[in-house]
Amino acid sequence: MKITNLVERGAEYLYVKLGEAVVAIQQVALVKGHPMWEVERKSGTGLKKRLIVPARSLAPLPGGQ
Repeated sequence: MKITNLVERGAEYLYVKLGEAVVAIQQVALVKGHPMWEVERKSGTGLKKRLIVPARSLAPLPGGQ
């Protein structure tokens, strides 16, 4: 069974490994057939940090935000 995970640029997702909301910026690579996305998260001080994460670790936010 193949699971597809559609990530949209600019949408907000829950990064399940950190438990924080992130914004998808762009797909940057394929690693072993899995898409990797550049995402941006905000810290409590207002700083933004960019991370490269696998698409399968991104989940839609509850409530469709």
